[in-house]
Amino acid sequence: TKLEVIPVPNNVLQDAPIFFKSAMLDQTEDWGTHNKILSTTPTKPLIAVVPKNFPYFYIEWGSVQTSANTGYAQIIESSSFRHDFGLDTLASMLELDPVRFSRKRRFDKSQERKDISAFLDSWKDYDWTLQLDG
Repeated sequence: TKLEVIPVPNNVLQDAPIFFKSAMLDQTEDWGTHNKILSTTPTKPLIAVVPKNFPYFYIEWGSVQTSANTGYAQIIESSSFRHDFGLDTLASMLELDPVRFSRKRRFDKSQERKDISAFLDSWKDYDWTLQLDG
């Protein structure tokens, strides 16, 4: 299970139902044979629309003026589901470059070791776990 909570400006949030429904409809065939987008509402929450133990994608925007729904869910039956689908759709809404390209940047291992070492050195005064070893 992976949960990401991302604050979105209210004026952009109003478009979330349209953006996500369109993006989810574009992906339905890639996700499996269950093509239906499931709507959630205050009286019909996520637990009522997705069968127990089924993998799913879910987006919730809460109460917005442009939709009676509070979110959409879709059952995922395929291993080809892109785990950055939601972030990519959100980046599109915010008119940003797709997040997935910047997230997969590789770091130089030696630079990573230096950064970790520098952090650990600056953290020593606050690291209560050092008292456990003594």
